[in-house]
Amino acid sequence: MASNSLKHLQIERLNPLEIDKALAQNSLVFIPLGAIEWHGLHLPIGLDSLTSHGICLKVADKKGGLVMPPFHYGMSGSIWHHPYTILIEEEEVFLGILKTTITRLETIGVKKVVIFTGHFSLRQLNALVTLRKEWLTNQNSMELSIFSINDCPNIEMEADHGAIFETSVLAELHPDLVKLENLLQKDIFPANDVNGNSKGDHRRDPDNVLFGIFGDDPRDYDQPKAEILTQKIIDWLVQSI
Repeated sequence: MASNSLKHLQIERLNPLEIDKALAQNSLVFIPLGAIEWHGLHLPIGLDSLTSHGICLKVADKKGGLVMPPFHYGMSGSIWHHPYTILIEEEEVFLGILKTTITRLETIGVKKVVIFTGHFSLRQLNALVTLRKEWLTNQNSMELSIFSINDCPNIEMEADHGAIFETSVLAELHPDLVKLENLLQKDIFPANDVNGNSKGDHRRDPDNVLFGIFGDDPRDYDQPKAEILTQKIIDWLVQSI
């Protein structure tokens, strides 16, 4: 089922009576996190948010609950200077928005919130650990769970940045947004990775054939493998919550 067919699970599209009805069945709200950043010429800059939002919708379709609009502004990482990249530097800004959101959801009676991030810079992951610790320390009544897409076990692809992993997942959720034809032909312009290192600093060179892409070559995209990968992530999140 395509993500765009799950509009009835998007909380921003619903009126209060529709929200009350959905939460009465399962008082669960998903908060998808992402970022605005360069992912190569073949992918949209909002990939992380599009991915996390799409996965949350599919999980909510199985488990119940509703999905908040994706939060597109993630914390900075090593590619903050790349084109079309807008990242938050201050942890207090990032956490302040999340704290306001989950506190208000608790106030209106939501029993459980799941934060799912498709952006997994170390700073963002550390900030989310801080958020969970504070929430537990304060003994809030609402249950809070936090997951990151790169934590999914038992998958054959390593989580990456704009490479085969992220390309594959987005292609399953939003195939119209993946434009592999924007990349140079692999047989003519192969990846020039020294010693097979697909995450080296050479990928930071604007003249590199896979500039700003860190991980295995996305031009090796294989739809059946992408389908298996994405389904494993969805199943893992369903089971985890």
